[in-house]
Amino acid sequence: MSDSKEHRKIYRRDTLLKNTKPKKKDEKNRKKSACVNFRVTPEEKEIIFNRIRLSGLMIQDYVAQSCMYNQISVVGNIRTFDAIRNEMKTIDEHLMSLKSVDELELEKLESLRMILEILDGFYKNSDL
Repeated sequence: MSDSKEHRKIYRRDTLLKNTKPKKKDEKNRKKSACVNFRVTPEEKEIIFNRIRLSGLMIQDYVAQSCMYNQISVVGNIRTFDAIRNEMKTIDEHLMSLKSVDELELEKLESLRMILEILDGFYKNSDL
């Protein structure tokens, strides 16, 4: 038996199909459809949720803002350098393919900014 979408719809309860709420959009009119999961120790979970409660933000907003806007410490290892090298190759290919500045992708600029922050942190923490 194939597991097609039509086949699965047959067995869904009518209430699931009719009473679905429309997805909420954020302040920039985007649907939040991606899900991010990670594992932590019970002690880390308690600390994280205490910070979330104190911030007054929703969990998803707190985690997203923490990941995007807070400074983090990166420990250099082979995985870090491989990821930076691969992303730099992608950025280089993108820049070489541009015909005008208007075609520049903001995601590539953000990646480059993050790489520069990481490399600056390596330099500041080194004994050079």
